[in-house]
Amino acid sequence: MNNKGTFKNRDINTFLTNYQSLDKQTKKPFEYLNLAYSKQFDFSPIKKQSYSSKANDTQTQYKSLQEASFLRQSTLPNYEPTRCSSLKNGIIKAYAANTNQGLVRDYNEDRVSIILNIIKPQSRENEQWPKCSYFGVYDGHGGSACADFLRDNLHQFVVKEPEFPWNPINAIKKGFETAEKCFLQMAQDSFNKGIPERSGSCAVVVLIVGDSCYVANVGDSRAILSTENGRKVIDLSKDHKPELEKERIIKGGGQVYQTHGVNEDGQPVLGPVRVNPGRLSVSRTFGDIEAKFEKFGGNPKIVIAEPEIKHFKIVNQHDFIVLGSDGIFDTMSSKDVINGVWKDIQVNQNTKDLPQMMSNAVESVIKESLIRKSTDNVTLLIIAFSVTPLREEEIRVKTISYIDKLVKIPQSSNPSNLRLSKFNDENNPFFMNAQKLKQNPKLTKFNFEDNLRYRLIG
Repeated sequence: MNNKGTFKNRDINTFLTNYQSLDKQTKKPFEYLNLAYSKQFDFSPIKKQSYSSKANDTQTQYKSLQEASFLRQSTLPNYEPTRCSSLKNGIIKAYAANTNQGLVRDYNEDRVSIILNIIKPQSRENEQWPKCSYFGVYDGHGGSACADFLRDNLHQFVVKEPEFPWNPINAIKKGFETAEKCFLQMAQDSFNKGIPERSGSCAVVVLIVGDSCYVANVGDSRAILSTENGRKVIDLSKDHKPELEKERIIKGGGQVYQTHGVNEDGQPVLGPVRVNPGRLSVSRTFGDIEAKFEKFGGNPKIVIAEPEIKHFKIVNQHDFIVLGSDGIFDTMSSKDVINGVWKDIQVNQNTKDLPQMMSNAVESVIKESLIRKSTDNVTLLIIAFSVTPLREEEIRVKTISYIDKLVKIPQSSNPSNLRLSKFNDENNPFFMNAQKLKQNPKLTKFNFEDNLRYRLIG
């Protein structure tokens, strides 16, 4: 399949020409594709704090990490407000996300993508789709071009697969494969023009279709599920580290090795385990053309972009999902992260504002990872379903269905009470607003009003 020109008109100019100035990071991780979308987002209530950093003075930044003044700060260095939203889509009640370049690096190669309501392609407008949402965290390396590409396009490759949304697993596999081929072709075109494009990116994605959740992971970013008010912590993804995939790598003709060094006190220290070809500390990525193309000394069987996918049903016991780049998990375990979120929830539960609470929790976890001396970019995204201290006080009603029509409804002396017992359940993937049904009797149960709001941030 030739995808050479698929995104040429849309992305190729900014995508490749910006590579030379990647250290300046003129493109922000949360840049909106359409400025109008920004009006739909709320921001963290914490006031932005001015901060001046010495970008190239690593020792100064390490010292600032240890200073008590930093530990007392209410905001992060290089702080940008957390993006959060109180808009709902089916079982998703709220979300919040933030990314920070950290204390050592003067650039941020992490990216975030959120599409709260996926819009059907015009060619399939007559189909009845369940409610679908997409969330992605992309941890770039060697430049931000690959992470930018995934943020802007990976969801489109998945959604435009003919099997979506009825066979999400196949749609994810084929969409990821096409995205990988397309970016590598673009990188090849860049090399042919004398502009080396060496960047790559990890990706962890959550796709929610109705009440089903699909988690796809390529690399060492991570997805975690909190259940039963944080009493259980479930890893939804497996870190793709060279030491954990050593058998596959060696069988394919690659090597796994560990770097050695000496610290400032003259003591020997072990560096990260890496894979060759590529010299990467992660065994699955998008991009990284020099690790994959034989003409550059690569091997396509070693560093791969094949996702591992986990599928489960979202139930009442599920609280929220956390997505994070490896900068978070370099210093915190999965349980540390979930406990950190719940600790912040307990402190702020009197606000009874779920988006604000999730926003504060995101910032608390990011700050904690930096206090623990994470030296990478750090990114965290929370997708909230139902948090016990904030369970909404709203009337829950049953969905009108064919089964309901077969059941004789008891007579009631209060017609209004009877009416409330029949209407909508927003957790149903084919939910339709009963008020619209009342206003227009010609509308059938499966005839959607086009009320999907398209949202995308990166």
